[in-house]
Amino acid sequence: MRPRRPLFAGLATVVALLAAVVPARGDDAVTTRVRAFLDATTPEARAEAAKALVAAKPPFAAVASALAAGRAYAKDVPTGWLERTQRCSDGKDRPYLLYVPEGYDPAKRYRLVLDLHGGVSRPALLTHDELRQMAQLRGPHAEANGYLLALPTGEAKAEWWTPVGVSNVLGIVAATKRVYAVDDDLVVVTGFSDGASGSYYLALTHPTPFAAFVPLNGHLGVAGAGGLQVHLDGLRNTPVHAINTDLDSLYPSAAIRPIADALKATDAPFTWREVKGFAHDPSYLATERAPIWAWEQGVRRVPHPARVVWAGTADAPSRVFGLGHVTVSASGTTRAEDDVNPLLPPGRVRLGVVVDAAHAGDGVRIGEVGDGTPAQAAGLASGDVIVALGEAKVGTQRDLRAALAGRKPGETVKVTVRRGEATLVKDLTFPEAGPEPAFRRGKPFGVLEATRAGNGFDVTCRGVDAFELWLGVGTVDFAAPVVVRVNGVEAFRGPVAEDLAFLLERAAADDDRTMLYAARLAVKVPPPPK
Repeated sequence: MRPRRPLFAGLATVVALLAAVVPARGDDAVTTRVRAFLDATTPEARAEAAKALVAAKPPFAAVASALAAGRAYAKDVPTGWLERTQRCSDGKDRPYLLYVPEGYDPAKRYRLVLDLHGGVSRPALLTHDELRQMAQLRGPHAEANGYLLALPTGEAKAEWWTPVGVSNVLGIVAATKRVYAVDDDLVVVTGFSDGASGSYYLALTHPTPFAAFVPLNGHLGVAGAGGLQVHLDGLRNTPVHAINTDLDSLYPSAAIRPIADALKATDAPFTWREVKGFAHDPSYLATERAPIWAWEQGVRRVPHPARVVWAGTADAPSRVFGLGHVTVSASGTTRAEDDVNPLLPPGRVRLGVVVDAAHAGDGVRIGEVGDGTPAQAAGLASGDVIVALGEAKVGTQRDLRAALAGRKPGETVKVTVRRGEATLVKDLTFPEAGPEPAFRRGKPFGVLEATRAGNGFDVTCRGVDAFELWLGVGTVDFAAPVVVRVNGVEAFRGPVAEDLAFLLERAAADDDRTMLYAARLAVKVPPPPK
């Protein structure tokens, strides 16, 4: 009989156990093959290296041990502020800056922080020089505390909440890991304004690679700008420390508080702080940086958590740590009791237009007028240039936001626009408004929570037909049966074999030495008992 292993072994214990059962002479050949696998720079090359490893039929434990040991990093690598580019999923290279501590030591493991910039819908990419200006927000802190800092750049159609934007962020993480000794369990995402909203999006849809998120002056609702139906249950997996300010004209803290309170009522690891006396600018970090950093020091990713939670529609990403390929039922669920969606007081008024960001002159040019909006009712049209709202002159988008900030639902205001050579004044009325759900609904969704204790998994779900459980190396005893109960009904009981091909498949996709998966178990949700 195979010896029983601790069910919740830490990484160091797992590596030691794996090494103990592998003949020393076999280590050299396996390590060489695994190193070739890890050093492969393209998906095709890595797939070939994985195929060669599987064909060699090495002991599973030897491969897992070599993967857990990770790459051998060089000492003679560039340090300081480095100009880099990242090829994204649309085939376009986008610039980013990477700071590497001057005393970089490959024998250590380093925290990696990604700081996402605001104004991400701009028509042109930021240059490396412009990123250097933005580096002042967190750069001096990284220099003083000796961690890796990446500053990506986004643009229209590659915002942080789009597939292209996500590929940008995840690609930078992967590229940094290939050269520098990143601590897989200390990768943090932060950002201001749109960067904060992008942090929320990643927390909701791609929490697995990250230890924590620090959104500053953002809004969870923006995470739905790319078509995502936002479900707050997604924030129950990874710690979030968020800040909003009371004088912010875009996302005032009063508009965020009901969402923060709703999350507090759950068991989400969500910390929210209101800072008073500041508008939509990050100057409060002069005093808030220290407590944020203290909070960051207290969080570390657990690569194989004993509980994972997922909620979303059929088209939403469904990977959460060891949970994958969630299939939402055709009808899903629409029950309000299956959802966390607080009512919000009436938000700031909106004209109902899309601004033409390419306009470089005075005023704000309208690119598109939404159907059924106050702007359409007032007779505004695409191409009009807004030059005044009431008594306030409008020269920039910031001026327009400031002029709108003081307006209320039900109020009528005069809008002055240039249309060709003519100047027109239109009466625009903002509709009356009442409390409404924080996040729009329209699609059926599924909700799933899975907890693990030893070899047993208890799953509760609604609106879900099937899912996969990925069994982490060192988390279950493969010499004993695995039992899965779904909504109180036993859905699986039996042995599960360690799967070398799956171990390498996930290692190729995740590139994560502390989060390795030994096997995959597909589960169909059984019908409820009669």
